[in-house]
Amino acid sequence: MDREKPYITSMALLSSDRLVVGDPNNRSVKLVDVVQDKVLHQLEVDGMPTSVCSLPEARVAVTLPFKKRILILHCDSKLSKVDTITLQGRCCSIASSNKLLIVLYENQRKIEIMNLNGSVVKQKELNVPDRKNYVRSQLSVMTEGDVTSIYVCDYYKSRILRLDENLQKQQIYPLPDGAKPSGVLAVGDNQLLVGVDGINLWQLDTTMGRWTLLSEWTWFIGPMAFCHERQVLYYGDFSDSVKRYAIS
Repeated sequence: MDREKPYITSMALLSSDRLVVGDPNNRSVKLVDVVQDKVLHQLEVDGMPTSVCSLPEARVAVTLPFKKRILILHCDSKLSKVDTITLQGRCCSIASSNKLLIVLYENQRKIEIMNLNGSVVKQKELNVPDRKNYVRSQLSVMTEGDVTSIYVCDYYKSRILRLDENLQKQQIYPLPDGAKPSGVLAVGDNQLLVGVDGINLWQLDTTMGRWTLLSEWTWFIGPMAFCHERQVLYYGDFSDSVKRYAIS
């Protein structure tokens, strides 16, 4: 049960009707039924979960940055811990592709690709100026055909970076009017959904480099997950609820 008011900072889609969300205020990870609008199970963890990504075989990876750990959870009718990966630094964002984890560290200073046992396959320094804090939800991965693209929000330089599977920089997408990206989500067909300045939702066509404003809101756009079957974007505004936005 919650001891504090829930505070959703991360989410990952398991199926068309289920999400896994991270709630640092209650140091817990929750399995949510978005059709019934209820929490099916809540697992207390020993840290503050700040980023979640889905994995094959009904599993998710959850970052505990201040503990320098990643938890691997199995998600069935309830959540259960399968494994723990110990890191050398604080991971602020995580994604997965081809049974590999892509890990972005605090202040965007380093990105790694690792196996699910924690062994590092590749790593790269991003040479971002040191900062006292970091922005969450800044990493997304999409494989289309034989091409894997890793998208990273470069908050400080107002742009989105596209890296290849070897962590080599391939493209740069400057945001309109020097706006700041607060989150990025690859949804397929060379399309990205990008939270901008925290309050606007934009769509980026990566083949054309064309930005389209989808919505102007008055609340903060935080973590995002997209359901292709329902054509619905689930998102959080760092409050106590999951919200929906229909994408036509």
